[in-house]
Amino acid sequence: MSERITASRLIALFDEFPDAIVLVDSDGAIRRANERVEPMFGYTPAELEGMSVEALVPEADRDRHPAHRESYLEDPGTRSMGADLDLRARRKDGSTFPVDINLSQIETEDGIEVMASIRDISERETLQRKYRAVMDAAPDPMFIADAQTGELLEVNRRAEALMEVSEDELVGRDQTALHPNEDTERYRELFRRYIDNDEATVARFANGDELFVETASGERVPVEISAQTAELNGDATLIGVFRDISDRREYERELQRQIERLETLAQVFSHDLRNPLNVAQAGVDLARDTGDTERLERVETAHTRMESLIDDTLTLIREGYEIESVEPIELASISSDCWEHVQTTGATLRIETEGIIYADARRVKNLFENLFRNAVEHGGDTVTVRVGMSEDGFRVADDGPGIPPEEREDVLEPGWTTAEDGTGLGLNIVSEIASAHGWDIDVFESDEGGARFDFTGVKTVVYDGSFDGSGET
Repeated sequence: MSERITASRLIALFDEFPDAIVLVDSDGAIRRANERVEPMFGYTPAELEGMSVEALVPEADRDRHPAHRESYLEDPGTRSMGADLDLRARRKDGSTFPVDINLSQIETEDGIEVMASIRDISERETLQRKYRAVMDAAPDPMFIADAQTGELLEVNRRAEALMEVSEDELVGRDQTALHPNEDTERYRELFRRYIDNDEATVARFANGDELFVETASGERVPVEISAQTAELNGDATLIGVFRDISDRREYERELQRQIERLETLAQVFSHDLRNPLNVAQAGVDLARDTGDTERLERVETAHTRMESLIDDTLTLIREGYEIESVEPIELASISSDCWEHVQTTGATLRIETEGIIYADARRVKNLFENLFRNAVEHGGDTVTVRVGMSEDGFRVADDGPGIPPEEREDVLEPGWTTAEDGTGLGLNIVSEIASAHGWDIDVFESDEGGARFDFTGVKTVVYDGSFDGSGET
């Protein structure tokens, strides 16, 4: 309900206010103003009396202002003017500045009037611009959410880029919308823990599961979230800085692969290398005791076994499995070159199909050499190895003893071998190199009853026509 205010009480009230005050009648004429209008607008209170309040409105908004006045008078009360709008006022010299305006209806001795309390927020706007500039300059995505409701209030440009949507599409949504739908409750609980702890940096849930954001395209990106509570414009908020840790996760996976690789090597050295060393030592002792130099043949065989182990181990340590570059490689050419580098004695290589595969030349060389060596180790000097290709891959098959069906799932694991002088690492190297290229590998029985290794998911170009089997080495 309006309160009747005398002129003397109104003047005293005006003088106590820290903001500029203008009193406007129902026709929009300024009836009174306090002393604070002069430093803000450049007008003295006396100059303003009798002027239309539209004189304090920027020219661009002046035509619309009377309608706003009339709308307020139809439903008067105490409230902010133009809530959620950027309001500006006009000075005597024509310049404009941002303002907050609060309106109140007052019943005076002269009738119903509207009191407008005007605050210059230029400094606040400057600070907001600086704050926004700092946000947009941040190297990581930033999300600001209401601490009570979880509603997103602001995001920076990097957040837009991460989520693949605009700020307008993000603001107003619940913070859980940033994450995979099936884990909504887990992320809501995580948000509450941030609020309770004031600040925290988290990259995993308590059980070790990774944190993800889900982009507009459906991609799940692993993130580390650093969050802390803060008061912004009088509201309690949570500021979250999201860091894309995809590279870190890939590094961790690679590190784990290296650890597993070293564990495999440790097993090889502790077991497989110890056996030929014992054989060699025993052969030397017998030769020394008996003078029978034929015993040294066992030593030579053991040394050959150790040399193979060392070669395969060095391949793992020095080169690993990772690919560096992919280039077109003629299948026939690289197969023939690799065949020449393997002790094949009387074995035969047949190129069944001519074409190109796209691969890392250095890595795929290791792949073929290990496959050829494996075929000769198990098939002997008379084995025939056939290399062919298709629209989505290639194959290497032999006519050796083959691999029993129950063992085909294990042959690619480190340590598997049936040859007395086998290292158990060759086929595992083949498997890992294929995996590094993104290829699939399957083990079958060849048409001749031997072993066949099929590689699929390979980018290939098959030449028109095929060889008739005369391509022989």
